[in-house]
Amino acid sequence: MRLPKASYGGISRWLAQLIVIFGLGASYAVPYFAVSVKEAYENREWIKTGLAAYEIDEWKHENIAMHLAVRWRNQGFKPPHAAIWVGNGFDPEEAGKWNNGGFAPYEAILWRDNGFTPDEAAAWKANGFYYSEANLWKANNVSPADAGIRKKKGEWPK
Repeated sequence: MRLPKASYGGISRWLAQLIVIFGLGASYAVPYFAVSVKEAYENREWIKTGLAAYEIDEWKHENIAMHLAVRWRNQGFKPPHAAIWVGNGFDPEEAGKWNNGGFAPYEAILWRDNGFTPDEAAAWKANGFYYSEANLWKANNVSPADAGIRKKKGEWPK
């Protein structure tokens, strides 16, 4: 015995299946397209700054604002490295000076908290001093180079 042909309100079975397939495809494509358009719109301003498309997502991932990302990049930082300095309370220009002097963020904090500028700290560090030793010599008005010579002779500040 044959079953009667299914009826879907006047449309054939294949048309109903086509509508379901189209609906499923649209339910995936529309949100994907909307997100792509939104990201392209947001990235338009980022691209104007000269950042490469691949960099933009990295800066966003580190939660660094566009205007700051440009400053950090101009100081030679990549997003993960910049995020460490940001987390330690440094602005891009100051961090760039400390980083160029060979200091990690935790070292820079110690030197800065003891009254040293990046250039002073680099000179003391180049002569083999830690911030605590350098503080003693600096308090006695001894230059980093002279203090280095005296230290090698076994002298210590009074």
